[in-house]
This record gives sequence, structure tokens and C-alpha cells, in this order.
Amino acid sequence: MDKCNESGHTAILNKLKNSCIFDDGVAAASKMFSLLGEENRMKIVLALAEGELCVYHLCDITGGKQSATSQHLRKLKDGGIIKCRKEGNLVLYSLLDEHVVTIVEAALEHAKCH
Repeated sequence: MDKCNESGHTAILNKLKNSCIFDDGVAAASKMFSLLGEENRMKIVLALAEGELCVYHLCDITGGKQSATSQHLRKLKDGGIIKCRKEGNLVLYSLLDEHVVTIVEAALEHAKCH
């Protein structure tokens, strides 16, 4: 195969090679997309965009069992997407960062158009 001599391509390649976002950022974003790629976890994020909720209400929203919903919540928490706090015997979940809602809504809008 012939080597490409397009100078614009070389400039783009050099910019990407020197960008820490291309390495570190892509890995972090890929992890986030992997977490959000599961339907029930996306539903949980959308529900939490409306406000703080407990596992029981999140089970109702996803239609899942408490054990499965708890596993999704653990993965989202470990992935830095949600946080939790205790109030008595109840654990309440909320979004760690509102940016994730923008990403999910953009994905939903994109899916609607295709």
C-alpha cells in the first residue's frame, strides 16, 4: 500500500498523538458508554435526572428485581455516574454529575432520528 503524503493528515495525526485527551479521555468515555449501554442503567440515569430515588422506586421504573437493580446501581456508582446517601434505613441515589444526562438525552435524540 502506498504511504499517504497528505500534509493535512499528518497535522491531524500529530495533534492526536500529542493529546492526552485522546488516550485518557477516550478510555474514560468508553467506560462511561459501556455503563450506559445497558438499557436498565440508562433508565436509572434518566429517572435520577428527575431527582433522588431509592432502589424500590428504581425497580418499579426498570421493571427489574431488587437484586438486579442493586447490581446496576453498584456499577453506576463504581463508574462515577451516581452517588448515594443513607437516610435512616433507606439508601437514596442521585446523579453525581448532570453532564451524563446531556449525553443520554443526545443519544436518545440521535436514536429517534435514525
